Amino acid sequence: MMIVSFILAAVTYLSPVHFDVLLSGNFGEPRPNHFHGGLDIKTQQEEGKAVYSIGDGYVSRVTVNVGGMGNAVYVRHPEGYTSVYAHLQRFAPSIEMQVRKWQYQHKTTDVDITLDATACPVAKGQLIALSGDTGSSMGPHLHLEIHQTDNWNMLDPLDFMPTLLEDSVSPRAHALMAYPIKGEGNFCGSAEQQCFEFTGFDITDSLTAWGKVGFGLHADDFMQGSANRYGIRQTTLLVDGEEVFHSEVDNIPADENKMVNIWGDYDYFIKNHVWFLRSYILPGNRLSFLKANASNGIVDFNQEREYRLTYVLKDFFGNQSEYHFSVNARRDTIPPVAEKGDSLHFERDKENECRTEDVSLMVPKGALLDDARVLLSAKRHRARKSEEYSFSNKSVPLYEKASLRIRLTDEVEDTGKLYIAARRQDKHADLDPDKDDLLFVKGVYNDGWVEGTVYDIGDTFSIAYDDVSPRIIPVNEREWAKMPLFIFDLKDEQSGISDFEGYIDGQFVLFDHVKKSSRIICDLRDTPVMPSGQERQLRLLARDRTGNESVYDTTILY
Repeated sequence: MMIVSFILAAVTYLSPVHFDVLLSGNFGEPRPNHFHGGLDIKTQQEEGKAVYSIGDGYVSRVTVNVGGMGNAVYVRHPEGYTSVYAHLQRFAPSIEMQVRKWQYQHKTTDVDITLDATACPVAKGQLIALSGDTGSSMGPHLHLEIHQTDNWNMLDPLDFMPTLLEDSVSPRAHALMAYPIKGEGNFCGSAEQQCFEFTGFDITDSLTAWGKVGFGLHADDFMQGSANRYGIRQTTLLVDGEEVFHSEVDNIPADENKMVNIWGDYDYFIKNHVWFLRSYILPGNRLSFLKANASNGIVDFNQEREYRLTYVLKDFFGNQSEYHFSVNARRDTIPPVAEKGDSLHFERDKENECRTEDVSLMVPKGALLDDARVLLSAKRHRARKSEEYSFSNKSVPLYEKASLRIRLTDEVEDTGKLYIAARRQDKHADLDPDKDDLLFVKGVYNDGWVEGTVYDIGDTFSIAYDDVSPRIIPVNEREWAKMPLFIFDLKDEQSGISDFEGYIDGQFVLFDHVKKSSRIICDLRDTPVMPSGQERQLRLLARDRTGNESVYDTTILY
């Protein structure tokens, strides 16, 4: 890690903005299924702030509505890195020209363009966009990432711009979680995990243990000038002065992103929205920035004495804090692991299958981050074309996709309109077909079965049928005669909108998404259609994910 930091120190980039930087999110914060891959730079709750390239290079990729990034620009730099700027409001004119050209060539709003080095070169400090609030953004801000171009490892942008902001506030720990290893340890007389809050820099509870125990920490970093909480850069656990675990959240390989679900206590987070990050390494955890002793960070309280434990927390700027607690080891009886006979045991390092006459779930080897118990249940739902199947009573996210097959129980007119409907565990059990609380999973009909792939076997699955076309609803139609601005609301309560196309007298015109809504908008002044003062035919087509299509035709004056 020191060699990597030395190499990065030789490469410095400029700030992407020309104002004092405050962060709403830092690099590596744990999120469900991923680490936060960059910095979230506050833009004073406004859109339209100028965004500049942090270094020389060229625009290598531009995306619109891809992966939650909204409008995003990728700049490849000659030093071997690529910077990413996301949630943008608008692109600089030279980039916008490339985007519009691609959209009209492919007749689509959504964009994923790869450009060569000659198409759109940029210089350090050159304007490339205006900040915005597009995509999966919770408010106006600039999301900045830096990746190693050859392997797409995620890097902390602060490594390349250490003077971007000031921070003199140390990280803070809130609580400790003890995880007795099943069948091998007890903590405070129990084999169950237990939480203890820090009072100041210590835990004042009387703690006892016997056998093997792992620990986890709920902690946040802070910075002056902001009330936000941030992820911890470095965490070290010492036992009697000896290091047993160390993490430094930097240089994260792209294929390790989902490992956050096993480093963190995912089940606890889903219930309580608080991350406890483990200070020990479970067998399925392959995060390369975690280091531990020969016991993988698990503490073996095997001597009847006092053990002194210390957490050392450090942020990027070197601000440090220490937290202490003591554990008295007392000999105790450790109960064996109780087996549950009414469920299947899915093992992480094996291929696993749950099969009946009407449903089949196959989870490949290595797809599970940890062993899991699977209990199949089924119930009939009036709006579905099969039983509704559940394999777990909690979310079980996968590292790789699993194969799901469900037998069709009802006759349908067109098997091409079938798909798999998935419902998250936190949704109400009694589904209302008119509410958008289902996830679409692409399903393929094959000899009486609908087959698809899923990434969380804790969802509830059933076969759904959608032969209803989307609804195209004009908005403020009375105002259309005053200006060449057309807004429509696209609704589809079942499989969901797939794509749409607009035409004036048979000529394609682009409709853009209205952010965070189901509306689309077209300003004819931004299209190749020239005003004639004559009546024109406006046509809008909308399709859903099972191929149902609606057409809206009207006459306009332009």
